[in-house]
Amino acid sequence: MLLSDAKCGDKVKISGFLGDDEVLHKIEAMGLRKNDEFEVMRVWGRNFLLKNQVHRFVISHEIAKNIEVELISASPCQFGRCRRRRWRWGWFKF
Repeated sequence: MLLSDAKCGDKVKISGFLGDDEVLHKIEAMGLRKNDEFEVMRVWGRNFLLKNQVHRFVISHEIAKNIEVELISASPCQFGRCRRRRWRWGWFKF
């Protein structure tokens, strides 16, 4: 499973990395290592907010699709709905 497939509230463990050396260098510079455990706090469009015991990371979808993870546990999102409600104007507000 790739990190880009994870949902809000999932706890994941990094099992490996994909991609070329440039992407791997970015991932290692952020401090992400194999066997690190994270919780997906929030999914904002194409960005992921990850949290471990000490730090929080924001990772783009382009980097997340190069990280292989194992699902440890799935729980509902603590923020309720993660999708932003679409704001509409005019006579027809749905």
